[in-house]
Amino acid sequence: MRFFALLPLLLLALYKLDQALPRFYIFDPQRLQELSKASIERHPNNVTELMIDLNQALRKEYGEKHVLPFDTNPEHWVFSNHGNAMGAMIIMHASISEYLIFYGTPLGSEGHSGVHLADDYFTILSGVERRFMPGELEATEYYPGDQNWLKRGEGSQYQLHGWALELAQGWIPSMLPFGFLDTFTSTLDLVNLWKTVYLTGKGMIGQLLVGKF
Repeated sequence: MRFFALLPLLLLALYKLDQALPRFYIFDPQRLQELSKASIERHPNNVTELMIDLNQALRKEYGEKHVLPFDTNPEHWVFSNHGNAMGAMIIMHASISEYLIFYGTPLGSEGHSGVHLADDYFTILSGVERRFMPGELEATEYYPGDQNWLKRGEGSQYQLHGWALELAQGWIPSMLPFGFLDTFTSTLDLVNLWKTVYLTGKGMIGQLLVGKF
């Protein structure tokens, strides 16, 4: 009974916290797109050099304490299986309210985006992404330099053949089950799961230690 009496206060507190969440964001989607376009222009035919260049620009723009250096070491890359789609990613920033990654696949993949308590900004660096939402009879296509914004609470089918800079802003911990569930229902890749949990947790704790929620 006491819990039900406190429930309205708890819901109000959660609402207020949710409304205040954007104050903790440091990344600007529009600026990320501008930096991405500049790197694409400098390295239109070499994805590795493009990522290195963009990562350096991001570290200069947002500070080295908030953006990890780009690394081609396979130990710092992980598979991402989610919503029947598969790709690989490297984490450049992970905090409670934001994550920033390079994500993609040279083979092509498609699946469900998931429905999240976060906005997702997908800036294409190479290749093409196609997105379809209920009621649309044709797919929307995104090419290098284009940014696909999936709003909080929305879901879509998507197909990606290439690489992208992905920014999510919202309640990042609520997105993790979507990224982990396929491990237990299909892939059984527990080593990859452990690496993902470790790198994500390390990033979040590191950002909390420098005052980033």
